[in-house]
Amino acid sequence: MVPSHTLFADDIMIFCRGDSKSIKAISDLLKDYGNCSGQICNFSKSLTYAGGLSQARHTSLANLIGFSLASPPFIYLGVPIFIGKPKACFFLPIADNIRLKLAAWKAKILTMAGRTQLVKSVILSMVVHSISIYNWPGSIIKKIESRLRNFIWSGSIDKKKLVTVA
Repeated sequence: MVPSHTLFADDIMIFCRGDSKSIKAISDLLKDYGNCSGQICNFSKSLTYAGGLSQARHTSLANLIGFSLASPPFIYLGVPIFIGKPKACFFLPIADNIRLKLAAWKAKILTMAGRTQLVKSVILSMVVHSISIYNWPGSIIKKIESRLRNFIWSGSIDKKKLVTVA
């Protein structure tokens, strides 16, 4: 089953056929909702994405509803949305976000247990959220694992440390 929409906080993602009738119905629905509730859709912040449509058709539909034109891949609720098979380039923004978080933490003032807890509670929750939806490419997983391992053992994402076992 293909969903008709997803809702999260003040975001709505609506799925429809890419025809004028569907776009007109969505536009009318948003206007009627705004008239009844007083909550008006900000069309300048709203985007339209299309898969399997020509650029000209996509542009004409976006103009019909008044949304800005956009194209996949994009990040929605921390998860990449794309067309086709998962590729490493789609997950790079998440991997970069993880790298930035790890680099910003002052690992030198944390114990190894503190670093481990940060990784478990913050970083792994980011990854699990997305991995529960897609099978990630192995190259990205290895890169993230390497950074996490380096951070836990040495306190830096770039510096390796030999792990000694007593």
